[in-house]
Amino acid sequence: MNKRIPNWVLGILLIFAAIGLLAGLFAGLVRLGWAIKGGSPVSPLMHGPLMVNAFLGTLISLERAAALEKEWAYSAPILMVIGTVFLLADFVPTAEWLFVAGAFMMVVVLVYLYKFQPETYHLMMAAGGASLLVGNILYALGFAIFNLVAWWMGFLLLLIFAERLELNRIMRPPQKAQNFFAALAVLWLIGVSLTYLDRYIGWLIACIALILQASWLFKYDIARKTIRSVAWTKYSAICLLSGYVWLILAAIFGIRYGLPFAGFAYDAQLHMIFLGFVFSMIFAHAPVIIPSLTGKDIPYHRYFYLPLILLHAALALRIASDLFVLPWLRKSGAHTNVLAILLFLGGVAFQLARNAYKKQRKQAV
Repeated sequence: MNKRIPNWVLGILLIFAAIGLLAGLFAGLVRLGWAIKGGSPVSPLMHGPLMVNAFLGTLISLERAAALEKEWAYSAPILMVIGTVFLLADFVPTAEWLFVAGAFMMVVVLVYLYKFQPETYHLMMAAGGASLLVGNILYALGFAIFNLVAWWMGFLLLLIFAERLELNRIMRPPQKAQNFFAALAVLWLIGVSLTYLDRYIGWLIACIALILQASWLFKYDIARKTIRSVAWTKYSAICLLSGYVWLILAAIFGIRYGLPFAGFAYDAQLHMIFLGFVFSMIFAHAPVIIPSLTGKDIPYHRYFYLPLILLHAALALRIASDLFVLPWLRKSGAHTNVLAILLFLGGVAFQLARNAYKKQRKQAV
């Protein structure tokens, strides 16, 4: 049965994705030493699970379910939301298995999409969903975050790569080029798997795949052309290309330092990908994804360059502080990164509210 869920249910799921994001950002600040009188209501250990599952897992599975328009497909974001509630209520083991169930249903949706339309990008999306499932199973089995985080990275990397391949059909990359791009995704997964035998060699292979994937995107992504455009189109292109730069920098860093277990180098490696690349993609795709889910367009404003510039400048500061072991500077960079994300979300909310108010006034007249 093809059907879109009621708007109020969609709204609740989006609200919980936002709660997951805010709670994840809060947990990250606590992890960096932000003291809370009486203790923090959110454990700093929840930072990663909240950002990956509660926020991005919910949002991405919701977007795919909305694209499929089948009621059963919404079970994935619903399970992610229930897992978020249990995690915030400190029922961690239950939350972990709910995230496993949510990831499993996401894989089912993505495999169904591939069977319905057997395109390379749908296959890559399914591989990304499988990467989240593996990471979540390891998380539920008690593996340390540093021993599974590469699978969570793979979830976001492969899903985003697949979406760029899907959206860049207008550029008509040759089938051989598309096959090569898909092969690089397989190489990434092989590299991540090999980290359990040799952490440096496995990560070296994964980083080589990342450099080649970013180079592929620089060559075939329509952003190279749309950067000459205006408004949201130009803004999104700048976000995309800057994200690809961070991806190459992260891969070069990984070749030099490997995938550390903890410490400053670990912080730098993870946030070049999760902040520099992933949030650049979020900023780039928000003007498309939010209207597709809510039916409401986000009016463009030059204001949105402020959070984008802050995001990259603060991340550069954070990476420099990691390299030179300057904890106080790392905190400043991290706090500014959170500010950049909040400013972006606030800008989106303000523009949506302002647009709704203008429409209401026009109707009243």
